[in-house]
Amino acid sequence: MPELRLQTVVIVAGAPGVGKSTIAARVSRALGGASVDIDAVFEPLAPLLAVQPRELTRTAIYESLVAIVEAVLPTGAHVVVAAPFTRERRDSLAWNRLATRLSAHGADVVLVWLSVPPEPLLARLAVRGAARDAEKLADPSAWLREAEPEAPPSVSYIAVDATQATESAVEQILRQLMDRDCVEAPAG
Repeated sequence: MPELRLQTVVIVAGAPGVGKSTIAARVSRALGGASVDIDAVFEPLAPLLAVQPRELTRTAIYESLVAIVEAVLPTGAHVVVAAPFTRERRDSLAWNRLATRLSAHGADVVLVWLSVPPEPLLARLAVRGAARDAEKLADPSAWLREAEPEAPPSVSYIAVDATQATESAVEQILRQLMDRDCVEAPAG
């Protein structure tokens, strides 16, 4: 198990279907940290939230997600979060607000961006067969235009080709986290 010197919040982001939950869980396990998955936390509430305006729902979900991370940080554990974080990876001001909020607790905040080309991504969504993907698959061209799954983040990130084997992706992330930790952690 890698030993990071800095407490780290790893934000595993990307389009639906890229493998965020699977990869985040394995990174969390390797770090001996806490795992927070947007789907696991909010899936049961989805029917209740569906009747609310989209922006209001998004704000409430992400505010709650970040509050969960903040509740874990005082334990000293690393936290790995699996969620799209579309706004935060596209808008540097939104990312800076998030990173500043979490780093105020003493944690290093790292964005990991998983990407998969459109065709394999749509195939993954179809195989997954989740109700939350039905609308995406009903009009895949429109969803792909909105989701922009191949558009890289506008902020610093660890890029991961999520078409590779899960273990290879996890090893890549851990290696880059260790490299980053060695550079940023104070010698002691």
